[in-house]
This record gives sequence, C-alpha cells and structure tokens, in this order.
Amino acid sequence: MFVLSLTLFVGLCGLVIDVAWYWANSLRVQRAADASALAGVVYLPGDEAGAITAARNEAAKNGYTNGVGGVVVTAGKDVANTRSLRVSVAANVPTYFMHLFGINQIATSRVSQAEYILPVPMGSPENYFGVFGQVRTPAGGTNQTTTTTFATTALLPTTSPSGNWLTPANAYSDTDSDASATKNSTTNPYQAWSGFSIPTPGSGTYTTFTVDGIELQVGAASSDPTTCTLRASLSYNGATVTGSNWTTTRTIALNSTSQTNYTVGGPSDTWGRTWSSTSELSNSNFRVRLEYVNPGTPACDNNYLVSVDSITVKLYWHLDTTVWVPDANLQGPNGEILNPRGFWGAMLAQGSEDVNGDAYLANYETRTSALNPDYNPAGYYDYAVDMPPGSANGEVQIYDPGFCATDSSGQYGTGDRWFSGTAAISAFYTVYDTQNTLYDLSDDTVVASSGDLFRRQQASDQTLDGPTGVASCADGATSNQADGRYWHDKWWTLTNTLTGGSDGKVYRVHTASTDPNSASDQLSANGQNSFALWASASGGTPNVYGLGAMEAFSPLDGGSSSVFYLAQIDAIHAGKTVVINLWDPGDTGSLSATLQIMIPGTSGYSAASVKWSSAKGTTNSGASSCNGKTGTGTSIVTNTGGTSQFNGCWVSIEVRIPSTYTAPTPPGETGPGWWKIKYVMGGTAASTPAFDVTTWQVTIRGNPVHLVLP
Repeated sequence: MFVLSLTLFVGLCGLVIDVAWYWANSLRVQRAADASALAGVVYLPGDEAGAITAARNEAAKNGYTNGVGGVVVTAGKDVANTRSLRVSVAANVPTYFMHLFGINQIATSRVSQAEYILPVPMGSPENYFGVFGQVRTPAGGTNQTTTTTFATTALLPTTSPSGNWLTPANAYSDTDSDASATKNSTTNPYQAWSGFSIPTPGSGTYTTFTVDGIELQVGAASSDPTTCTLRASLSYNGATVTGSNWTTTRTIALNSTSQTNYTVGGPSDTWGRTWSSTSELSNSNFRVRLEYVNPGTPACDNNYLVSVDSITVKLYWHLDTTVWVPDANLQGPNGEILNPRGFWGAMLAQGSEDVNGDAYLANYETRTSALNPDYNPAGYYDYAVDMPPGSANGEVQIYDPGFCATDSSGQYGTGDRWFSGTAAISAFYTVYDTQNTLYDLSDDTVVASSGDLFRRQQASDQTLDGPTGVASCADGATSNQADGRYWHDKWWTLTNTLTGGSDGKVYRVHTASTDPNSASDQLSANGQNSFALWASASGGTPNVYGLGAMEAFSPLDGGSSSVFYLAQIDAIHAGKTVVINLWDPGDTGSLSATLQIMIPGTSGYSAASVKWSSAKGTTNSGASSCNGKTGTGTSIVTNTGGTSQFNGCWVSIEVRIPSTYTAPTPPGETGPGWWKIKYVMGGTAASTPAFDVTTWQVTIRGNPVHLVLP
C-alpha cells in the first residue's frame, strides 16, 4: 500500500512545493509593482510618459523587464486622481513538479497604486502673489500732473497801433502782394502790429500755463538783395515802438527782391523772457515790432525799399493739469486690475533677527551673538509658477524687487524698511525648471536670475518718509535701468521664456537675501524687503503660489477683518489632517488680534475647529513665554492688545478635514478648495495700523509619496 501510495504522496509534495514557489514569486511581483508605482508617481501629474518609463525601469531592476520572458508591465494615471499612478506587473512562474502533469508555468499578476502629494499651494489662486492692495503714501494720495501741448495756426494781425511805415495795414493779409507795408528810410524805422487774437486758456482751470515758444514769419522783399535787414522783437505790455518793454531782437537778413517768407523764433524760443500770464498775449498787450536797419554806407540806406506783405505769429505752449489722486490698488504690468489680497511677499535681510517674523532667512536669534539654527537661505523661499499644458512665452515679473527703505513702520509703499542701521541690503531672484519633481531639487536647472542687479542697495525713498543720509531711490532718482534703484515701485521682468510643454510644467522662483557668492556679505544688513510676483503666458494663464512655505508682510487696520488665502486643499485629502505652522504671528502692536482658519463651503466660508499648540523657537529675550500653550476651538488669540502671545514662537495648528470634504468653490472664488486665514483686529479705524511679518507653512499629514489601495 505504501509503495502504491508513494506516487500520490510525491505528487502532493510537488503540488505543495509548486504552490509555495508560486506564492513566493507572486510576492516578488507585488513588491516589484509597489516599487514601480513609488518610483513613477513622482513624475505626476505633469509627465505621464516619464512616470511610465520610471515605473518600467524600476520593475526591470527587480527582475521584471517589460516584454522579456512574458513579462508585461503597464502603468498609467489614475482617472480619478492625476497624482496617482497605477502599475500592473504580469509574469509567468515556472513549476518544478507540476510539469509532470503538463503544467509548466503559472501566470501571476499584481497591481499597485501610489499617490504623490505635491507641496500644498499657498497664498494665491491667481497668476499673481503678494499683492497687498494699496501702494500707500504719507498723505494718502499724490498730486498727478498731466501735460497737454498746444500750437496755434498762423495768426495775422488786425491792427497797427504805432509806427512810421507806409500802409502797415497791407501786412494784415498775404493776398495783397502788390500793396505791402513799406519802408525806405532809417528815420523813425519802427512799425508795430497787434490784434493777433491768440487763443489762451481761461483762468482757474489749469495749474500752470507755460509759453514754450513763439514763431514769427515775415513775408518780405528788398530792392537790394544783399544788405538790407529787418530786426524783429515782441512786446508783452502794449509798449510803443520806441518804448523799452520789448524782447530781445531776432535779425531777418533780406536776400531777395521778390516776396519771400522769413521765419524767426520757433517752438522752443521764448525770445529771451518768461511769459508769466495769459494777459501778456492779449490783443492789446502782445505786439510785433519790425525795425528797418541800415548797417552802414554804402549798404542798405534811404535809396532802397523794404516791403512786408504779411506777418504771422504761431504760439506754442503747454498746460499742466494737476489733480489729487487717492492711493490706488496696485495694477499689473499692463494696467490690469489685481484683486487686493492683504499682504506683500517678503524676505528679511541676512543680518536680521528671527523674532522679526522670518524663520529661515534671518541669520540671528539675537543680532551679532546667538545664531538662528533654522537659517536656510538655499531652502527658502520658493514660489511656483505653474504653466498650463501648451502654453508658451511664460513671463515672470516682480514688483519693487530691490530694497528701497521707506518709513520705519513699513506703512508706505510695499513696506521696505530698516529695523536698525542703514547697511546695504541685497535681493536675489532665480527661476528654476523643476523637471516636475518638486521634492527633488537636485535635478533643477537655472532658467533666469536677477544676478547682482539688486545687490547691496543702500537707498531710501524720502517721499515715503525714508531716512536721510543715503542715496535716493524715489521715482526719477535714476533713469539707468541697470541700476536696481530704478525698479523701485515698478514691475521688472525676470524671464519671458517659460513653456508648459504637453503636460504642463512647474517652475520655481527662489528668493533670498544672502549673497550666493559671499556667505557673510549681508550679516550687517538688518531690514525687510517686500515685493509681489506676477506671471503671464500665451496659450493659457499660469498660477503663482507659495510652495509649502512662504513669508508674508501684512499691514493690518484696526477695527477690521483681514482675510488672506492660506492654502489649496484638494478633495483627495478628505479625512486627513492639515497641519498649519505659523512663525511669529501676532506682532500687531497695540491692536488685539484673533486668528481663524476658514474652510470653504458651497455657499461660503466657515471657521474651522482647530487644535493648536505653541513652542518658543528662539533664545531672543524678546520672545514670548509660549512653551506648552495649547488650545481648541474656532479661534486663537495672538495679541491681547499690546502683548503678542507668540513673538518668536511656532504655533502649530491642526485641522481635521471632514470625510465629506469635496474642495468646493464658494461663490465669487476663482478656484476650488482654497482655505483662508482671517485676522480680526481690535481697536477702531482711527487706530494706528499694525504691520506683521509671518512665516507660513502648510502640509498634509503623511508621507508625500505613499502606496494606496488600488
């Protein structure tokens, strides 16, 4: 019986061995699929072809090469989530004993899916970032002058009030060539004409009326074609021909025996004087005088005849109209309307203290002594320019890119200011092609850079109450566009060569105050530089936003609510937790401040329930005693009305995303899923505004690249 059963036992053993072998190999296939999904998903959403190639390359590294030995590796975007890659690996597992029964191999197939959570977009759903709103001035507005230029037609006289010429009325028209005003004697050689009816503006309409030039044209002839001369002058108060109130003269050398037009004066010739009022151009006061000249024997004398057929006057002037223009919201480079968003983009100088609101670019915790361990100019701050598929000629412009000090509170312009001293401050802007691998900076390539254009600017705008004793960077201080001061309160083009490719592409704009070529160059610089970013393209509109972290400078008015875009949270994160880290919020001076996180809904926004904690993040003696503070609810008090609760502190806020969250677009919003942060300020509208610099970070809890159930 044993011998007879031996064949069965051997067959069963073979079956167990082959099944175990199959199971072990199917696990290998699963691990290969997992590795492939994780390797390829980082190329999404922009480069699906790259994702497929990376997935197949990773499968080959694990022993499963597509198209070899019956292996099939397929990969592609998930239809419901473009940041998720689905990979299938199919292979044949050879048998050992089952082939005795005609089964030589068993097919196996495993599926894996990975998700790639990109850095959370922050601060803006539009094609611009850091547009506070008004570009404020000390007086709340400016006088703007418009210049309008005018020129009359050729005006003829209508009267000849005094003089000794024969028939002077014949010069009133250029049609009586045979009846000219004449003179043939140097005795009493003068003749005046008036009544030109010069049109001038009425009083009270314009701030300034300025005569730019007066052109006189005389149609004249001389019986001596070589030596006879006339001298012309103008009166502004109705002087007699022999009076003293005449302008400097202009000489007319007559060189023809036939009527010829001679022109003296011109559009920029005021005849040696400033014309101070429109009354000087009236019919009674404005006069033209001609003098018959005998330059000496045997030159033109009483034997020769000078005739004048016509006299015409052209007046050139300009009017300056000045009107008061209240402070206006910042407009785009082409004059387009930009919605006010409540903050400027900002970065502190290398030599600043972190308690001033910048967690990563300030080198010091306390100036010149304690260093900031989080100082990281290479890693912060980055702003995305998300180019849509098929777009081209992508342009990035920066408003007020260089440092130009204004009032020390930061209340004017974009708020550039020195915290102490007047050391030169630098700003550097670099555009990188991210290759659509936003977590991997090693493959980024430089597209454009500001170079040294905004390096070491030591200047102030005294029209915005900047300090004295340094160079001016006010508008008009320099006309040299190679001087960074020229671009104060102007848009400057960083690049115009970005493209979206077939799948879209994300570029990053890196901002820093530390000189990349001199690590200690800016250690004495203690101040703040504020700016705004704007992008455009043909074939689509880019989006501009902070990449996971950003710094904002927020002028906050008393007795009001200030609302900013915080971050865009996609629907795929429903049920997860948003972690919001704020560095140094609540520097609102004497104004109390309460902070809320606002979640979008289909009909509007509502305050989220939060859990928060705080921790002191600096050794600076001015930091708040915030260690261990925690709380829950729908609001966080950041200032009690003169006392900042979190100066020099990290505040970590957690918000559980509802499982039913769909990233809605509330009425009036431009995109889905944009959360907001709201400051409710104490005081009244007449209160002194507060000026807060804060570093913001937003993440979704969990690994950015991870497997999900397929």
